[in-house]
Amino acid sequence: MTNKKTILTIVIAVIIVLIVGGLAAFYLLPKKQAAVTPTPKQEINALTFYDWWTSPGESAALNALVNIFIKKYPDVAIMPTSVIGGAGYSMLGIIKPLVTAGQAPDSFQMHAGYEGMPYYKAGLLNPVDDIWAKDQLAEVIPSVVQDMNKFDGHYYSVPVDIHRVNIVWYNKKLLERNNIEPLSLASWDAFFAACDKLKTAGISYPISLGESWTASHAFEQIVASQGIDFYQDWVNGKVLSADDPRLLSALGTFKKYLSYVNPDYAKMTWNDATGRVIAGESAFNIMGDWANQEFKLAGKKYGTDYGTIAVPGTESVYGLCIDTFQRPKNIAHPTNADRWLDLVSSKEGQDTFNPLKGSISARTDADISQYDAYQQSAISDFWKAKYMFPSVVHGSGAPQSFKIKLGDIIAEFLANQDVTNTAMAMTNYSAVINDEYTIAWSLK
Repeated sequence: MTNKKTILTIVIAVIIVLIVGGLAAFYLLPKKQAAVTPTPKQEINALTFYDWWTSPGESAALNALVNIFIKKYPDVAIMPTSVIGGAGYSMLGIIKPLVTAGQAPDSFQMHAGYEGMPYYKAGLLNPVDDIWAKDQLAEVIPSVVQDMNKFDGHYYSVPVDIHRVNIVWYNKKLLERNNIEPLSLASWDAFFAACDKLKTAGISYPISLGESWTASHAFEQIVASQGIDFYQDWVNGKVLSADDPRLLSALGTFKKYLSYVNPDYAKMTWNDATGRVIAGESAFNIMGDWANQEFKLAGKKYGTDYGTIAVPGTESVYGLCIDTFQRPKNIAHPTNADRWLDLVSSKEGQDTFNPLKGSISARTDADISQYDAYQQSAISDFWKAKYMFPSVVHGSGAPQSFKIKLGDIIAEFLANQDVTNTAMAMTNYSAVINDEYTIAWSLK
């Protein structure tokens, strides 16, 4: 009995010691602070973006767009960066390390289509479906233009402009003196007949050509003149037979085209080639509508001194070169990134930017009164175009490797004008890189 009492006394004493000790420990330990939910890092009110627009007209257009942003959001610090020589695929080498290091710009200039594919595959872009939905862009932007801003069914960029590539620029007074009606030149036969007439009249080189990429540009338009079915097959990597009559016809037409060009083309920049038309040394030049600024800088008036027609065989077709902006991953200022995308894709933004740049709005509700005479004609053609196509030469229509190889093939053709071997080189290469054709263009 005594033992039991002793044991019980010891147990009670131990419990008391534990309780007292625990209370003492509680009061002697530092008080635990109340739980605080960490606040997210404050977003700095700034906007950063990269572009390659450095010419006077391009800079003026971009500055006008930035000024609208400043008026809407005057407290935002804007930090644009112009990259000389950063155009096209080469911009990737600048942007990728910035995104990887967590220092991505809030947006950057990029051509639509395949040129954006390396950014997408590298995981550098966030989708912008929300911008397209919120701003209802699909209601005012044509379907092919929409597709050029998508990868795997999602939007990853918004267009800011449209440049047309399938245009013949002509010296109007030179044609008038030789009784040539531009609108009658809707076929290659008619076009070459006009060139023969001009040669007879003493114009030794009726067609002006520049450095090698301008030859690739001209060939691309001749491909488009063979019909939208052929062009669609070409950009989808499905022209795999060197005996394809459409490809042979395109190369044959190009060979004849070259018989009318200035022999010093290799020494000429694209704008020098346009300058030959301005000076009346040549009558025709196939070039994108960035050439319009060259005529304007020379004091020439559209419809009086110069004019345009679609490349023969492409009257109802609009060839596209499109600048876009997007939302990279790891950006520091997502609020202003979205504001920028809203602005560049808006009617107000595009009707401010494009009249100065020489391009047209990607939207079908543009205020046509804001544009010059050439641009108004381009807008009219854009709105009523039966088909549209992405340019290969300007980065959109085909994989980068094909674009580069095409330049090499055309350079070789300029030297030997061998239709058979050129057809084989082009189709063989399309077969070799067949797995790189990851965009299925539907142009009809």
